[in-house]
Amino acid sequence: MVELASGAAVPARSTGWARSADFLTFVKPHIDLTFVAVAVAGAVVSWHRSGPFPLSQVLVLAGSVALLSAGAECWTNIRDRDLDAVMPRTQRRPLVSGRISVPEALLLAVVLTGLGLALAALLGPVALAFLTFALLSNVVVYSLLTKRATPWSIVLGSVVGALPLWAGAAAVREPLAAADWMLGGTVGVWILVHIWVIALRYRDDYAVGAVPMAPLVWSPRWLRVGLLASAAGMGGLAVGSMLSLGGPAMPEAAALVGAFSAAILVGSAVVPTRPRLASPLIHLITTYLLVVLGAAVACAL
Repeated sequence: MVELASGAAVPARSTGWARSADFLTFVKPHIDLTFVAVAVAGAVVSWHRSGPFPLSQVLVLAGSVALLSAGAECWTNIRDRDLDAVMPRTQRRPLVSGRISVPEALLLAVVLTGLGLALAALLGPVALAFLTFALLSNVVVYSLLTKRATPWSIVLGSVVGALPLWAGAAAVREPLAAADWMLGGTVGVWILVHIWVIALRYRDDYAVGAVPMAPLVWSPRWLRVGLLASAAGMGGLAVGSMLSLGGPAMPEAAALVGAFSAAILVGSAVVPTRPRLASPLIHLITTYLLVVLGAAVACAL
């Protein structure tokens, strides 16, 4: 056992497979896979049956986004390790507990980011620009500059959701079509709704860390306004992207996405004054992203 500065005992450095698991946990693979799915969906939607499927480009895209997302998680975990140490739900993360050292985390961040940018350069200048901006938006704009300063931090950083999709679209075909822009915008606003509801669910943790997330500093009334406006915009963009894509699957896709959008709109109206509903709403919002991406791919295929 080793001790943190607070005096709390934590497990000593792991070895072997457990050590590998610590590094895998550290880069948050569920988030990495989400961004990969977003980028690949953008590539498929941009392709939209226009010639042979660009498999090599899609594989390079997936590798680049996975590496850059993992690298971004390294940088943000290093930045937020003091917050993670005091927030109950994050106190056992590998960097906080000492299972990964700061120098190891820095080395991993540099390697993953460098490899990710190198692969992104193979996708063309527009895709590279989108992915570079996504990295800077996540690490610099959100984590470094605004997360601890303003409740508008996630609004300023939410473009990180749209950029991988636009990069995927640009890697396959330029210029981007209306459906590409709207679908990317859907994911960007989804980030906003998703994080606000998560912050409501874990508002006590954020309060301990003195992080001024909107659910902590806004009244339930203004949080409801923000969530409703965001959910309505998200739904409008999502349905609009289905209509723009067209295809035999479009009517069913638009109806399905519209139904999910309406459910999230209702949840957004209720949850600010009934925070116990945040957990099921988080699951619904997570499912929503998969439904929207799947529906868009179905239209494109």
